[in-house]
Order: sequence, then C-alpha cells, then structure tokens
Amino acid sequence: MAASSPVTTSPADPPTGTRPRLRDFGLAPLVILFILNAVDELDRAVLAVAMEDIRRDFDLADWAVGLLPLAVVFITGVISLPAGNWADRWRRVSILSGGAVIWGGAGLLAAASQNFVQLFLTRALLGFGQGTIVPTHASLLSDYYPVSVRGRALGYHRSANPLGGAIVAAVGWRWGFAAAALPGLLLGIYALRLREPRRGEADLVVAAKQDPLFAAFLQDPPDKLGFRQSLGKIFRIRSLRLLIFTNAAFGFSLFGVVFWIPALFEREFGFSTTAAGGALAALALAAFVGTWYGGPFADRNVARGFRYLGRVGVVATIILTITWSIAFLMPNAALCLLFLCLGALVASLGTPGLISIVAAVSPPRIRSQAFSAFGLALAVFGAAAAPLIVGAISELLQASAGMAEGEALRWAMLSATTAVMALGTWLAYQASRTCAEDAQRTMADFLADYQRRAAEAAGGR
Repeated sequence: MAASSPVTTSPADPPTGTRPRLRDFGLAPLVILFILNAVDELDRAVLAVAMEDIRRDFDLADWAVGLLPLAVVFITGVISLPAGNWADRWRRVSILSGGAVIWGGAGLLAAASQNFVQLFLTRALLGFGQGTIVPTHASLLSDYYPVSVRGRALGYHRSANPLGGAIVAAVGWRWGFAAAALPGLLLGIYALRLREPRRGEADLVVAAKQDPLFAAFLQDPPDKLGFRQSLGKIFRIRSLRLLIFTNAAFGFSLFGVVFWIPALFEREFGFSTTAAGGALAALALAAFVGTWYGGPFADRNVARGFRYLGRVGVVATIILTITWSIAFLMPNAALCLLFLCLGALVASLGTPGLISIVAAVSPPRIRSQAFSAFGLALAVFGAAAAPLIVGAISELLQASAGMAEGEALRWAMLSATTAVMALGTWLAYQASRTCAEDAQRTMADFLADYQRRAAEAAGGR
C-alpha cells in the first residue's frame, strides 16, 4: 500500500468565523467506516429477520435459536478487550481491516451452513472480526475529528442501520448472510488505505492553537499502558464506568430485544416474513433518523456542557422505557409499531451525546480500550444475553402458564425491557452528574502530560 496515497489528509483548520464542518477535517474516513459499520449491522439485521425461518428450518426451540447471537458475542467478548489494548498500542487501520476480512469470510461460511452446529460455529468465527469494530472505529473517529464536530462524526457512524429485512424477504437468509459478507471483505481490504492518525491528534491540534509548543509533540506517548493498567484506569473514571453499564441497558433493548421483533409480529399479529421484515425496517429507519440528527444536536449543544448532554441521554432512556412498555401491551400491530418507532427515534437522538461524553472522558492513549469496554457491554447484554433471556422467559411462560407462542413472547419482551431500562435510566442519571468534571480532568491530564514531555525534551537538548 505504500505506493498509493493514503485516504484523507491531516486535520485542517476550519475557515475563521464559521461553524466547524465535518468536511473541514476530511470526509473519507467517516464514509469508509460508516459503510463498514453498515455492513456489520446488515448482518445483525439479517439474523434478526431470519430467526423464525432458521428456527423452522432446523426445528429449534426459542432458547436454542437465541444462542445464535450468543455465538457471536462469546468470541467478541474474548477478543474485544484485548483488541482495544492492541488498538491503543499498534496500527488501528490494520486491525480493523483484518477484522473486516475475517467476519466477511465467516459470513460466507454461515450462508453455506447445512445444520445448526455449523451455523453456530460460523457465527462464533464472526465474533473474531466484530470484536475489532468498536475499539478501532470509535478511537479513529475521535482522533480524526475534534470535539467541535465529533458528535456528528460518531452519530453518523452509529446511524448505519441496514435493510436486512428486505434482503431476507426477497432471497432468504442464506443469500442475506452472503450479501452482508461480500462488502465486508472488499471494504476491509480497501480500508488499508486510511491514514493512521496520532493518538489524541484532533484534541491536540485544537490545544496547539493556544500553545504552539504542543504542535511539536503530535506523536504517540512512548510509555504505552498494558492491558490491566488500561482497564484499571478506565474503571476509575466514574462517569465512564457508569456509561459502560448504561450502554449495556441500551443494548439490551435496542439491539437484543429487537432480535425478536420480527418473530413477535409473525406470531402475534400474523405477519408474513416479508411484512415482519418491513416492521423491522421501519424500526431501523426511526433509529437511523434519530441517530442522524442526534449527532448535529450534540455538536450544537456541546457548549452547554457535557452535563447537559448527559441529561438529554437520561430523558431518552425514560422515554424509551415508557414507549416500549406501552408498545408490548398494544393488541394492535400498527399501534405497537408506532410506539416502538417513537421510542427508538427519541432514544437514538440522545445516543450520540452519550458517545461524545465517552470520547471526552476517556484518556486518548487508552481511548480504544475504553470504547472496547463500552461496546462489549452493549454486545454482551444486547446482541447476546437479551435474545437468550427473552427466549428462555418465552419458553417458561409457554410451559408454566400455557400461553400461546406469540403471547408468551410479548410478555417476555415487556418484562425484560421494563426491568433493564429502569436500571439503565438510573445509571445514565448518575453518570450525568460527574461527566463534566471527568471530561475536564481528562483533558487537563492529557495536556499536562504533553507539557511534561515538552519540558523533558527541552531539558535534554
């Protein structure tokens, strides 16, 4: 790749007197990472829409088909935290490229699976690649884009919601997995052309405008922290620790429970696979719109402080809890979908602000590890635990209360969502109380470290 020019250039200064724009800092990294994230989310949507078909094809119980998301997250959990530490120490572009190629290949193998065991194992292999996404993508975007536009960058990246429902309905789950895998393989290779930014580069460029001395120190610190040291530092930051657990609650509902949405509409409301995929697509569209506009909202209001953004996130969790609880009580499919979409829209509006807080309170040289822990919490309690728990509760209600499949699934989703999101709301509120102070302390420590290095360099001459 040395013979070709890397994609994107170093950060540029926005025109004086104008509101900073994403294009002032280069759009290429965001576009490439957005597409890679969209392809990854496409695979998740394909699995969600196809769960009923897979259950019927392989004659599985609810709890068994709920193991498929767990297969991914088991390996993701094994690889995610070490991947975060690798991303803090080595070249992140190479790590994300290799991860995309691995999960792209695993997706093709999943499409060719002949039995449930093969499908389970290929989903587990997928976790090797997906474990590199959160720590590398979020860390790179935080270094490509300064805080003035970071909410937009992270929000747009997170808004990569797929059209998996339409693909499964048209060609079936095997070709759906293949459609998600091929772009990942190709884009994973192309991503090697991305420029590797320096750790904390975007923040330091802004700081250098006040003190030119810092401009000479745009390089990684030589004393990289080890895996255990990084984790210890992350969990000593109160708001970061609380937001990691808040993200687990968000993931439980917005990612984990959503896996059962197509099955709910098929069982309870008599939808076909095509119609159930359309319901999931409508929910994904609502989340897409919320996240797309949530990024600019976070950037416009960052001057009001991180505490304000944190409180917006609290309101979002409250509304999500209320609307989804109402949705699962609705006997009408249209009203159920309306309340689900409303909750997803509002919750997604508040999400980019919380992600901006995570980036602000995380020390730059362990930011990849911080986002890895943040994403792992979502994956474990969202993509893995929630489908399994909801499936197990559904089976229990069918066996003990004699409920029909659709009614049992409805009550399983209601009870799980209400309990978990009530806890998530409390955690988000607690994080909002100290996030501003934690962000100030992180930036002060970051600049003090560079001043120390500058003084040591000057004294060594």
